[in-house]
Amino acid sequence: MDQMPTDGFRDRPVWLLGVAALMLAQIGLGLALFCSHRSWAAILDDRPIISGRHPLHEYHGTLGALSFRNRGVTTCYDPQFQAGYPKTPVFDGGSRPAELFLYLGGGTYRPAAYKLGLFTFLILIPVAFVSAARGAGLPAGAAILSGGVGILLGWSTTARQMIVEGQLDLLGAGLAGIVFVPWLARYAQTLGVDAWLFLAGTATIGWYFQPLIWVGLSPVILAYYVVFAPRHGPAWHLGLAGVTFVGVAPNAWWLSDWGKYWWLRQPIAGDHIPLPNWRAVLGSFADYPPLFEHLPGGMVLVFGGVVGLMLLWRTRYKTASWLLLLAALFAVMMARVAGVWPAVPPAVPDRVMVLAAGFLVPPTVYALWVLLSRIRAAALATTVVLLGLLVIGWVDGPGQPLAQTVGVATDPLLIGFTPEQQQLIALLNEQATAEARVLWDDTSNQWPGWNWSALLPLYTKCAFLGGLDPESGVEHSYCAMCSRQLTGRALSEWSDADLLSFCQWYNVGWVVARSPSAIERWGKLAQAKPIAQLTEDGQPVVFYSLDRPRSFILRGTATWESANTRRIILTNVVPEGGEVHLSLHMLDGLRVSPSYVQVKKLQDPTCRDPVDNVKLEMPGPVPWLTLMWENP
Repeated sequence: MDQMPTDGFRDRPVWLLGVAALMLAQIGLGLALFCSHRSWAAILDDRPIISGRHPLHEYHGTLGALSFRNRGVTTCYDPQFQAGYPKTPVFDGGSRPAELFLYLGGGTYRPAAYKLGLFTFLILIPVAFVSAARGAGLPAGAAILSGGVGILLGWSTTARQMIVEGQLDLLGAGLAGIVFVPWLARYAQTLGVDAWLFLAGTATIGWYFQPLIWVGLSPVILAYYVVFAPRHGPAWHLGLAGVTFVGVAPNAWWLSDWGKYWWLRQPIAGDHIPLPNWRAVLGSFADYPPLFEHLPGGMVLVFGGVVGLMLLWRTRYKTASWLLLLAALFAVMMARVAGVWPAVPPAVPDRVMVLAAGFLVPPTVYALWVLLSRIRAAALATTVVLLGLLVIGWVDGPGQPLAQTVGVATDPLLIGFTPEQQQLIALLNEQATAEARVLWDDTSNQWPGWNWSALLPLYTKCAFLGGLDPESGVEHSYCAMCSRQLTGRALSEWSDADLLSFCQWYNVGWVVARSPSAIERWGKLAQAKPIAQLTEDGQPVVFYSLDRPRSFILRGTATWESANTRRIILTNVVPEGGEVHLSLHMLDGLRVSPSYVQVKKLQDPTCRDPVDNVKLEMPGPVPWLTLMWENP
């Protein structure tokens, strides 16, 4: 029988000062992530984060927040990129934290709201580890140490890179799981309100941030239920069912779209690579130590975790010990699967190991706490750790000797556009208009700030082909130019007639060539007039204006009044042969007003684009026509 945890914050309220010290240290480290001088102005000003995929999440977060404010859903149709595509929880899932931050910030594009949300998220990391430790039965002082180790884990190489890349969905769901698993042990001992609230709250957060991680914990939860279900009465079962309901029900409104649009992910060669066999996954003993090399303490964390789990078991916290062990082992196995399966990106195993390490933090700290308690140095050691973290957070700082010694060595995020990017934005506002699209030359070289172009529709009046995310994996990205290719064909294989036909079908009025091959090919097209030559990250950028008719109306005539996520408005619509063809991707659920106009699919003349365009069938002229997408 497990023993109820004692010696908590209610018994020792002075330890709450330790929690405050952890948060204060994390505030210093968090401020340094935005500005090396720890200035609040870097968080509260209107400059966006352009590191990693933060720009993509900020853009989609803006669309989602606006859509939720207007329609109660975050899925919407965006005509500003890729000739029209559906913004869904599938692409991109990492925007959900941004949607929350921006919605709470007013439901509009506000970089300060996004940065403040990210900063708040960082502050809660040590609180999550303190909560996990208390769920596992650790005393308040040990929970403080657990929060300190959690800070170091949160600023370790891999976790820090996830923050820089904008993978808050994975980090948030992982933190929720780290808290959820040990609190299952507390719930097995009592039907207390605190245990139920912790489980319900972390389940809601975990499902919202990233359901894939939460589904991945299902074997641990299933094993827990099989063991404890026969020991408890109906109230316990109803409470656990309530946890599941509270976790899923508040997220059902977007989980339905997550399941509905899974097909939008474009098949790639890696999708057909079979799973590795169990021998390859198990590997040899020598395959496991490298998994921990990027984590604080490396294998010391593993040995300390094993000792701590045994001590937890011996001190009658058996449920917490085997649950944490099972969760950590399962995470390690998932990291091994990811490491030997060619279909998975190479960075994934290290990211999964951050989760495994999170489950090992409470038992490792417990082993250390028992040792320190025996020599009567636990309180002193905890105080020293807190003072050290405060020094690192506010005096030494990232990149300094002490911080580097403990693995906290990060440069600030990239905040705001560079002068070169600002110059290009000004050029787009000066030369390009809303009457045609800009073909953006994407690059597969992910240099710092590479994804900044995802924010362009928020700073210009233009629509774009490309620039959103070259690795989006959705079929609507077929019309992009990337890595010396246009729609998957080498630029050198395109004739002038083919290029002009492409530009007519997708209504391209301008080209931003950012690679030598693109500059060379478009420079040979007689209709492409170089307007300006700029630079970006030391590389030449040529802005071309195409001498061709600019119109989103491919057949018939109409005035393209406006296009946004709510509606597309055409006026003075005159059909030709009873039809009007639009340079706009078709999507099931598009509705038109007046209702007697019919929306049909229009196939690409080359039959290569997997997404058809929009064809409107009408008996005669229409003075005002509105297209809206109703999420079917």
